[in-house]
Amino acid sequence: MAGQMERGARAGTWGAASQRIRDKLWQGTLPADDPVKGWGSNGSGLPCAGCDDVILSSDAEHEVEMSDGRALRFHVKCAGLWRVLKQARSRE
Repeated sequence: MAGQMERGARAGTWGAASQRIRDKLWQGTLPADDPVKGWGSNGSGLPCAGCDDVILSSDAEHEVEMSDGRALRFHVKCAGLWRVLKQARSRE
């Protein structure tokens, strides 16, 4: 668990999480289209779709539903990184 915490959203810097999200977008493992709906809640204990760290119950979680019915869960900051990086990718 400590290794995950060092590389992802809990790292102190967002460089590692940003790179991981960027890699997933460019590899196609994270969608580049917009979700059809989204909501927030307390962390579910499931992994973040962006950085892969567990979203603890003490964390805020942003969940989105994609047009194919897939649900993605993010740390709030990872969701923001995903949105920004999706836009950057679409401009390339």
